[in-house]
Amino acid sequence: MTGHGTFDYAGESAIVTGSTKGIGRGIAKGLAEADANVVVNSRTESDVRETAEELSECGAGEVIGVAADMGVPEEIEGLVDEAIEAFGEIDLLVNNAAVWPREGTLVESSIDQWDMAMDVNVRAQYYASKLVAEHMIDHDVAGNIINHTSQAGDRRTDAFGLYGISKTAIKGLTWRMAQELAEEGIRMNAISTDVTETYQTRHEAEMEAAEDPDRTAEEILQARGEARPIGRLGQPEDLADAVLFLASDRASYVVGDILRVSGGGNLE
Repeated sequence: MTGHGTFDYAGESAIVTGSTKGIGRGIAKGLAEADANVVVNSRTESDVRETAEELSECGAGEVIGVAADMGVPEEIEGLVDEAIEAFGEIDLLVNNAAVWPREGTLVESSIDQWDMAMDVNVRAQYYASKLVAEHMIDHDVAGNIINHTSQAGDRRTDAFGLYGISKTAIKGLTWRMAQELAEEGIRMNAISTDVTETYQTRHEAEMEAAEDPDRTAEEILQARGEARPIGRLGQPEDLADAVLFLASDRASYVVGDILRVSGGGNLE
């Protein structure tokens, strides 16, 4: 490996939605370790409180938890208001929260499943971005907004269904809103993931192993990682590093980009 990077976010304040587990937690942890003030979020009060307490030990910044359902606009408003009240200024928003409706085919899916996917995966990213951008413009903050999309939004086949459609929409949101915000000195970009080792992927491997006694969950996860061109599964810290780079001064000329953090999975 050539070169070594470190990041200093002391004095900066960030909101990371959907950040008590998996990739979101990894991003919040990376920011906390870089001494940022961080707002962690999920729908469950006990989860945000526990996560905030744990991540408070990672760096010199303050970490607080705000429970909010990102599918409810009024709760998004409350999240942003509480973050501003706590830290005075928001420099970074990471739109990570998402759901994956377990539907069958698109024909079999219900309109309620459509609404859930679009409300949480698309509308919430737009509305949180709008609210935070208004705050940044009003207070002359040259901030950053980073959306979370997926390789599922690129692929035209496989059963990604409503989730894949929602992630395609996030790419469009990023490109179009980035142009508007750049004129205000605010940079919007996105990270795109492929297979990342999280609670969800481990749970899926355990379910698969339960149906195939000749394979363990660890063997299934290892095989999935070896199928990536780089030979391993993604880790939450890989996405955290991407966020830390995109929001830093080292990426000051990067606007409206989709940074694919996929171990080469995007090449397939």
